[in-house]
Amino acid sequence: MNRKTINLKTIKQALKNKRGAEMVEAAISLPLIILTAMLLIRTFTFYLEILNTSLAEHMEALDRWDAYGGTGMQVYKNTKEVKLLKGGVLMFDATKRIKTKAYMLNEDLMVRASEVFK
Repeated sequence: MNRKTINLKTIKQALKNKRGAEMVEAAISLPLIILTAMLLIRTFTFYLEILNTSLAEHMEALDRWDAYGGTGMQVYKNTKEVKLLKGGVLMFDATKRIKTKAYMLNEDLMVRASEVFK
């Protein structure tokens, strides 16, 4: 009978012991936290790629406008896509299409034409 009481006491002590609980919680939650942080970083870099591509398209349109030597007006149109690689948790295709439309004018000819008509 004494042996039964010792076994019950040790079982009660073992159930009250919480030494391994933190390790189990960390083993479950830490991979989820790391995965979430990596997804946030990848999403942030995707939006930076969109911003960088938009800026490059804007600079290209300005360079085309500066180099334009024709008469009147011409329209510059261009489309680029920025893609987020599919894989892992990402099950859909995330792409951003950037459309650029710029009107190119030859300002020198317009100034001279207005002087001629005066």
